[in-house]
Amino acid sequence: MRHVIAITLLFGLALPATAQEPRAQLNAVGLKSAYDDWLVAQSTTGTLGMGTRLDDGRWVALRDSESDTVQMGELASVSKSITAACALQLVEGGQLEWSTRLPALLGTAPDVTIAELITHTSGLGPDSTQATMPSWLGRTTDSTAHFSDHVLNAVNARETQQGNRGAYLYNNENYALLGLAIEAVNESPYWETCKAALDLSDDISPSPRAGAFQPWGGLQAHPDAYVSFLETHFGPNSIIGADPFALPHVEIAEGVYYGLGMVFRRFGDSFNFWHFGALCFPEQMNAGSYAALWEGEVGALALYDACVDWPAMGALDGTLTRAVYP
Repeated sequence: MRHVIAITLLFGLALPATAQEPRAQLNAVGLKSAYDDWLVAQSTTGTLGMGTRLDDGRWVALRDSESDTVQMGELASVSKSITAACALQLVEGGQLEWSTRLPALLGTAPDVTIAELITHTSGLGPDSTQATMPSWLGRTTDSTAHFSDHVLNAVNARETQQGNRGAYLYNNENYALLGLAIEAVNESPYWETCKAALDLSDDISPSPRAGAFQPWGGLQAHPDAYVSFLETHFGPNSIIGADPFALPHVEIAEGVYYGLGMVFRRFGDSFNFWHFGALCFPEQMNAGSYAALWEGEVGALALYDACVDWPAMGALDGTLTRAVYP
């Protein structure tokens, strides 16, 4: 029987193959061609959104041809970047603090902070969402809080936690509880709060199929809209992109960090951000995603209709990065 992998992440390289002066340049045709070659190698289909900063500072979406079109697709775990950016807005607005402890917002809850949830350093585990998400597909009539409450109950029921507090352990439960915290702050639904806080259009919205787990993997987006979001909230003119080390973060490999819903590393005078996602439910749903922002100069969101293995994810990261740094 095939193992169910619901949401996944890869550390990735997000660096050019050879040392050179860091400066992203977008070759739209080359980037799209590289992605198409990867899709062929994986025997699947997909779509790619691209954006770049022009010399005058404007950010624009690009296509390799006027006939090239893209559609809404599943963000999967890339959704976490939106939840994290939403939490940041609440912190900046004085409605939340990184040191806020969960019981202060939810009552009966593990005694962990917002910063620990956002960096997967709460020590919570194992990930109860992996077994339950397949049965939640298509449950669009129930509120997100309904499913996050299931996660909270699972966490509270454990006598001991699998992780070590302060150490990185990627777990969807952290963002499920973060979604509940966001709801508690404004006493309004997660998506209503985050859509308003981030000024998002309908081109980013809850997924009709995976929307039950919006805060940790249930959003969908038009690629152009998500790439624009990425530049706005992770680009060099943003709070995160200006200095992600000033915000909650944890080192997960040498020189590689997990911050606000994205993996990042310093590159030259700037940063590269990236994240993978997957919704892999045998005979029900197979969707993958990869988002990257190189130096705040070039952004991409790749959406594909398959569940691929770790080497294939690494190949996607490498082939797109090499296309950005030809």
